[in-house]
Amino acid sequence: MIRLPNKIKAVFTHPRLRRLLPLAVISILIALIGAGVAWSEYQTNWFARRLGAFLLSTNPMRPQTGTLWNQIHAQSQTQQTIDTTDPLPTSQAGLPKPVIDNRFESTRVPETGPPSYVAIYTTPLSNIDPSTRPLSDVITSLRTYRQGLAIINALHLPDVNFHAKIRTQVENLYADFDDVQISAPDSKSYPDTLNLLDPDSLKAAVFSELATELIPSLKKREKNALIDDYKNGEVTQLFLHRDLGRFRGELHRQNSIVNFEVDANTISQIMNLPKRDTLDISTTTH
Repeated sequence: MIRLPNKIKAVFTHPRLRRLLPLAVISILIALIGAGVAWSEYQTNWFARRLGAFLLSTNPMRPQTGTLWNQIHAQSQTQQTIDTTDPLPTSQAGLPKPVIDNRFESTRVPETGPPSYVAIYTTPLSNIDPSTRPLSDVITSLRTYRQGLAIINALHLPDVNFHAKIRTQVENLYADFDDVQISAPDSKSYPDTLNLLDPDSLKAAVFSELATELIPSLKKREKNALIDDYKNGEVTQLFLHRDLGRFRGELHRQNSIVNFEVDANTISQIMNLPKRDTLDISTTTH
């Protein structure tokens, strides 16, 4: 048996310490119990789950007033509106078929101010249900599609695009009359007429006359065909680069490329540029 020194015994047997000893024991027990509860809650979250279940069961009985409740109510109504929104419109409802089948995207350089370069292109959406596309993606595609259509409606086709067709018609015309012989008059009697009746000069004159007559109708026919091809989803890319007071462009459809021009002010209106940028784009030289 261990015997404590008399001084230590005197400390433990002091009347004042004897009165504090039960309080010390109770404090230690409370600390141990608290530590055990904290450890158990950390491991199991039992108390948090019980408190959450209690608050949830009493939630309908609490008044729904105040700024926080108003925000929650507004978010709830917004979510319900989104959930009950009708599916995306089909082509019969007005959404163009190319927008349903493709994602229309655009790029411009620089991104702000008057652009020097503009590109509109499509990405096919194979095996994708239109109703699953994000609404923002459909809106962006539709806006870009309409910009491309406005550009095609406003484009000008250069005469040189049709020179090959006119030249072919001239060659066919000469082939049909290859047996016709033109006899030149006497150069002494008609000195200025000989050059006009030179075969190359005659062919050039025929070409010029046919071009004057046929090119306007060919332009109109080609432009209408481009519009139809775009609406049918056969145009995959539009590229424009800025020139003096205009934009030069390329239109890619299937296996062909069509060159065209568009007035700079028209591009500014199509892209909704501010008036200051419209002035800049019309006066900038390269």
